[in-house]
Amino acid sequence: MATHKTGKSLNQDHIPILLNQINQHADPKVKIWWENYVKNSAPFRGVKMAVIRKCLHKWHGEYIEDVLDLEQQLDLALALIKEKYTEDKLAGTIFLHEILIPKEVIKPKKDVKRLADLFSNGHIYDWNICDWFCMKVLGELIERNGKEWPKLISKWSSAENLWQARASVVAFVRVSENRDYYNMIEKSCSNLIKREDRFSKTAVGWILREISKHDDKFVKQFIERNMSHFSIESLRNALKYSSSHERKHYLNMLKNLKI
Repeated sequence: MATHKTGKSLNQDHIPILLNQINQHADPKVKIWWENYVKNSAPFRGVKMAVIRKCLHKWHGEYIEDVLDLEQQLDLALALIKEKYTEDKLAGTIFLHEILIPKEVIKPKKDVKRLADLFSNGHIYDWNICDWFCMKVLGELIERNGKEWPKLISKWSSAENLWQARASVVAFVRVSENRDYYNMIEKSCSNLIKREDRFSKTAVGWILREISKHDDKFVKQFIERNMSHFSIESLRNALKYSSSHERKHYLNMLKNLKI
């Protein structure tokens, strides 16, 4: 944990200021709506995304930018994701995506374990934060660094933690048109589709749906090789952009296998 020369934690100095600013905008109705939407899988303060972003950038400009070096700022961003409320985690994600990633602070060998630990240590534990983190942080890192990050993140498909495993697939949604990643995606999808939990299978359906816009043959071949492991939900998603005739054909195949 980064500290000042006095030994006081940077988190103790700076994070409470931001969280207090965010919490001033909490709306009980927004809190109820979001907690119902995610089926009470995570707690919310009740603050809208635009407000979180505004508070984060204001706080960064006033208290962080000219005071802390970039590595200390990275510590703060990760510490925010370890906080209790969804809005705090979103603030940390925005910090990474909009401020630190463009400055190339996050490096594969140095930081991959720190990102993985957010999942394995239980700080990212529901689909909402998992997918947001994948799209805004992991996907961005893959787009910017087409070699090291994709290989490291795809290895997460064998992780015991559900959300870390899901991330190994969802992180590639942003680059679903790039065939250079298809071997890695196929391997990760092969691992996830065999898992029994819903969110592993829906991750596969999501990435296949996106790939089908660019390579329908890849998608159909994967489905045919792994048909018995699909759920109806994940198969429907994978076939979203197929013809009604094709959807009916594959769904009937799956239903016959389930009889």
